[in-house]
Amino acid sequence: MAGISLRHIYKVYQSKEKEKKRKKKDDGAKKRKGDFLAVRDFNMEIEDGEFIVFVGPSGCGKSTTLRMIAGLEEITAGDLYIGDRLVNDVEPKDRDIAMVFQNYALYPHMTAGENIGFGLKMRKVATPKNDENGNPVLAIDKKKIRELRNSLKTVHIDIRYAEENDAELVFKYRLCEIKAEYEKLLIEKNAALDGKSGEQAKEILLSFSEREKAIADLVNEVLAAQKAVINEIRLRYAGKNEKAEKAGNLAKELANRASVNLGDIRESDIKLALTERKKKLERDLEYYTNRPVQVYEYRHIPKEEIEKKVKWASEVLGVTELLDIKPKAMSGGQRQRIALGRAIVREPKVMLLDEPLSNLDAKLRTTMRSEIVKLHNELKTTFIYVTHDQIEAMTMGTRIVVMKLGEIQQIDNPTNLFDFPENKFVAGFIGTPQMNFFDVTIKKNGKNLDVKYPNGEMQSYNLANMRTIKPEYLDGNEHGVTLGIRGENVTLDEKGISAKLSIKEILGNTTQMFVKITPESPDSIICVNDRNDYRQGDTVKIFFDEKRIHLFDDETELSIMERKYGN
Repeated sequence: MAGISLRHIYKVYQSKEKEKKRKKKDDGAKKRKGDFLAVRDFNMEIEDGEFIVFVGPSGCGKSTTLRMIAGLEEITAGDLYIGDRLVNDVEPKDRDIAMVFQNYALYPHMTAGENIGFGLKMRKVATPKNDENGNPVLAIDKKKIRELRNSLKTVHIDIRYAEENDAELVFKYRLCEIKAEYEKLLIEKNAALDGKSGEQAKEILLSFSEREKAIADLVNEVLAAQKAVINEIRLRYAGKNEKAEKAGNLAKELANRASVNLGDIRESDIKLALTERKKKLERDLEYYTNRPVQVYEYRHIPKEEIEKKVKWASEVLGVTELLDIKPKAMSGGQRQRIALGRAIVREPKVMLLDEPLSNLDAKLRTTMRSEIVKLHNELKTTFIYVTHDQIEAMTMGTRIVVMKLGEIQQIDNPTNLFDFPENKFVAGFIGTPQMNFFDVTIKKNGKNLDVKYPNGEMQSYNLANMRTIKPEYLDGNEHGVTLGIRGENVTLDEKGISAKLSIKEILGNTTQMFVKITPESPDSIICVNDRNDYRQGDTVKIFFDEKRIHLFDDETELSIMERKYGN
């Protein structure tokens, strides 16, 4: 049992060119033309025994984060602790974790019992080695020293790449400025040529050609200065200080000619985090180089103990009758239980589950969802579960981490995520059907909030019944914001705003109505319990529960409301 601490975790996949130079195989990275930041500044403290769910759309970095915890992906920068142990450079097999994948990965030639116990059969347990007098045997850990040196080499190269990227940003900005100047020149040239022909046109083109050539020369100077700066960085990191100094002088000269201020180069968060990681690795290397540590012997787990643990796991999961059956004779749910059994039999500190139910049908997923929750309650082990299905997230997690484009959007329990989303993305992602959004104008009018909708209609809501709105939006002036409301908080009422019915879906106990408040607006979904006789094309009146209204800033998309009520 252990908690997990993720501190300023970054994951960067290097470009194809850089990966070739490092002679590392990473197919995911090789597909990308430039460096790709998969996870940015991930910070989280996970308590022992929690059930944490990472949720978000495809490509948000949730599986990458899970794989970094497992040790299957290298951490670019930051620190990962399992319990009190820093595990950045610890092999996956030594992290005391277990993982269940989307693919069950069962051995087809083995029975269920053999599959469950196979990991234990192959595993060796470390036991302290003592001399004949019972004293611990100490020695310099050469393997650890070798691992630390390799990690230092990798971090050294990553810091160099980070510095190159920081420098390139300044030059890219300068090139954007030049591009803007060139576009203005083209507009000016086209305006001068309008209605001109013959000799007049030639004279105009000739006058502009010199200015165009000057811009082209400036672009070449910027590119030459960028190349010189990158060359100086590479020479410096290669330890060629004399050549680096000469290259630095040349870079300054070229940068001045290109009107690029090298003082604008700023260290990115990634470089700062990598520098801290390098310092820690250097401290660890010094420690292990100069201090003998305990020597361990590695022995296989006795067969009787393996059989005992397999029996226990099968009883917990209710698969005792399947122990002598091979995977081909099992259903999807039974195979998933066997995969879970193979994981829990190790009694790990942390259980990692990467979309384990995505291959199952809807009914079986519901069953297995509850089985996994029961398993967590019985084992009291830390669970980290990855899914893109927000229903799984809401029903299973004690806390949920919502991610987008490698960044954490919000960490909270399911109820707070649903009721108090911190931004528009979380509000739209959590909940089925998703929240409806309207671009509106708000203005405080006495004790009421006047809201003007895109169709021009106005509604007034009692501020005392609404969640507390930030004071700057209640200054008596009009403010453009995004209003969000969930379908179940909308009713059909004559005092509401007008909308046209697009589609009606009768789901038995509820009816979902897709409506538009303007012809150009996207469909909004309202959920009503009572059936009605409205048909496609009919005009309906929809009214919003003011207690359940959410407001988000137009630009930042952050919520402008607090969790308490009253204004």
